[in-house]
Amino acid sequence: MEPSLVVLLTRAGQVVTRARGQAAAAHGLTATSLGALGQLARADGGSHRELAARLGVTPATLTPVVDALADGGHIVRERDPDDRRVVRLAITPRGRRRFAAAAAAVEAQLGERMPVLTAEHEAVVRGHLLAVLAALGDG
Repeated sequence: MEPSLVVLLTRAGQVVTRARGQAAAAHGLTATSLGALGQLARADGGSHRELAARLGVTPATLTPVVDALADGGHIVRERDPDDRRVVRLAITPRGRRRFAAAAAAVEAQLGERMPVLTAEHEAVVRGHLLAVLAALGDG
Protein backbone atom coordinates (compact mmCIF):
# COMPACT_ATOMS: atom_id res chain seq x y z
CA MET A 1 0.00 0.00 0.00
CA GLU A 2 1.32 3.42 -0.95
CA PRO A 3 1.71 6.06 1.77
CA SER A 4 -1.08 8.63 1.90
CA LEU A 5 -0.53 12.18 0.70
CA VAL A 6 -0.63 13.38 4.31
CA VAL A 7 2.15 10.96 5.24
CA LEU A 8 4.21 11.99 2.21
CA LEU A 9 3.75 15.71 2.94
CA THR A 10 4.74 15.15 6.58
CA ARG A 11 7.82 13.12 5.69
CA ALA A 12 8.86 15.57 2.95
CA GLY A 13 8.47 18.47 5.39
CA GLN A 14 10.62 16.71 7.97
CA VAL A 15 13.34 15.87 5.45
CA VAL A 16 13.40 19.41 4.02
CA THR A 17 13.49 20.88 7.54
CA ARG A 18 16.43 18.68 8.47
CA ALA A 19 18.31 19.52 5.25
CA ARG A 20 17.60 23.24 5.75
CA GLY A 21 18.98 23.03 9.29
CA GLN A 22 22.14 21.31 8.06
CA ALA A 23 22.59 23.91 5.33
CA ALA A 24 22.04 26.77 7.80
CA ALA A 25 24.58 25.21 10.20
CA ALA A 26 27.19 25.38 7.46
CA HIS A 27 26.72 29.17 7.67
CA GLY A 28 26.86 29.36 11.47
CA LEU A 29 23.10 29.57 12.00
CA THR A 30 20.44 27.21 13.24
CA ALA A 31 17.26 26.73 11.25
CA THR A 32 15.46 28.68 13.98
CA SER A 33 17.92 31.60 13.89
CA LEU A 34 17.71 31.70 10.09
CA GLY A 35 13.92 31.69 10.36
CA ALA A 36 13.97 34.40 13.02
CA LEU A 37 16.14 36.68 10.90
CA GLY A 38 13.89 36.06 7.92
CA GLN A 39 10.72 36.79 9.87
CA LEU A 40 12.19 39.98 11.35
CA ALA A 41 13.40 41.11 7.92
CA ARG A 42 10.00 40.53 6.31
CA ALA A 43 7.89 41.92 9.15
CA ASP A 44 10.32 44.74 9.95
CA GLY A 45 10.48 43.68 13.57
CA GLY A 46 7.96 42.51 16.14
CA SER A 47 7.66 41.34 19.70
CA HIS A 48 9.47 38.33 21.10
CA ARG A 49 6.11 36.59 21.65
CA GLU A 50 4.90 37.37 18.09
CA LEU A 51 8.13 36.04 16.60
CA ALA A 52 7.88 32.83 18.64
CA ALA A 53 4.33 32.31 17.40
CA ARG A 54 5.33 32.90 13.75
CA LEU A 55 8.15 30.38 14.12
CA GLY A 56 5.97 27.83 15.90
CA VAL A 57 8.12 27.72 19.04
CA THR A 58 7.58 28.82 22.63
CA PRO A 59 8.98 32.18 23.78
CA ALA A 60 11.27 30.28 26.18
CA THR A 61 12.66 28.19 23.30
CA LEU A 62 13.26 31.36 21.30
CA THR A 63 15.15 33.17 24.08
CA PRO A 64 18.59 31.55 23.53
CA VAL A 65 18.21 32.10 19.77
CA VAL A 66 17.45 35.78 20.35
CA ASP A 67 20.34 36.00 22.84
CA ALA A 68 22.80 34.63 20.28
CA LEU A 69 21.51 36.88 17.48
CA ALA A 70 21.66 39.93 19.76
CA ASP A 71 25.17 39.03 20.96
CA GLY A 72 26.25 38.79 17.31
CA GLY A 73 24.82 42.21 16.49
CA HIS A 74 22.19 40.75 14.16
CA ILE A 75 19.16 41.97 16.09
CA VAL A 76 18.41 44.51 18.81
CA ARG A 77 15.96 44.30 21.70
CA GLU A 78 13.96 47.24 22.92
CA ARG A 79 11.23 47.60 25.51
CA ASP A 80 7.90 48.70 24.07
CA PRO A 81 7.37 52.29 25.23
CA ASP A 82 3.63 51.67 25.72
CA ASP A 83 4.01 48.39 27.60
CA ARG A 84 7.38 47.86 29.27
CA ARG A 85 6.65 44.13 29.68
CA VAL A 86 6.83 43.66 25.89
CA VAL A 87 10.23 43.16 24.28
CA ARG A 88 10.42 44.34 20.68
CA LEU A 89 12.97 42.85 18.31
CA ALA A 90 14.40 44.44 15.20
CA ILE A 91 16.91 43.21 12.66
CA THR A 92 20.06 45.28 12.21
CA PRO A 93 21.76 46.05 8.90
CA ARG A 94 24.36 43.42 9.84
CA GLY A 95 21.54 40.93 10.46
CA ARG A 96 19.96 41.73 7.07
CA ARG A 97 23.28 41.06 5.33
CA ARG A 98 23.81 37.84 7.28
CA PHE A 99 20.29 36.65 6.50
CA ALA A 100 20.53 37.52 2.80
CA ALA A 101 23.83 35.67 2.39
CA ALA A 102 22.84 32.61 4.43
CA ALA A 103 19.33 32.34 2.93
CA ALA A 104 20.69 32.54 -0.62
CA ALA A 105 23.30 29.87 0.16
CA VAL A 106 20.74 27.60 1.85
CA GLU A 107 18.30 27.97 -1.05
CA ALA A 108 21.06 27.23 -3.56
CA GLN A 109 22.28 24.20 -1.62
CA LEU A 110 18.78 22.77 -1.25
CA GLY A 111 17.96 23.64 -4.85
CA GLU A 112 20.88 21.51 -6.01
CA ARG A 113 19.46 18.51 -4.16
CA MET A 114 15.79 18.90 -5.07
CA PRO A 115 14.31 17.25 -8.14
CA VAL A 116 13.75 19.58 -11.06
CA LEU A 117 10.12 20.32 -11.88
CA THR A 118 8.69 21.70 -15.06
CA ALA A 119 7.05 25.12 -14.64
CA GLU A 120 3.65 23.46 -14.99
CA HIS A 121 4.35 20.87 -12.29
CA GLU A 122 5.86 23.49 -10.00
CA ALA A 123 2.71 25.60 -10.32
CA VAL A 124 0.55 22.59 -9.37
CA VAL A 125 2.73 21.62 -6.39
CA ARG A 126 2.99 25.25 -5.22
CA GLY A 127 -0.77 25.71 -5.52
CA HIS A 128 -1.47 22.56 -3.55
CA LEU A 129 1.00 23.42 -0.79
CA LEU A 130 -0.47 26.92 -0.47
CA ALA A 131 -3.95 25.39 -0.29
CA VAL A 132 -2.77 22.98 2.45
CA LEU A 133 -1.29 25.87 4.43
CA ALA A 134 -4.47 27.94 4.05
CA ALA A 135 -6.73 25.02 4.97
CA LEU A 136 -4.75 24.21 8.10
CA GLY A 137 -4.50 27.82 9.27
CA ASP A 138 -1.00 28.89 8.23
CA GLY A 139 -1.75 30.58 4.94
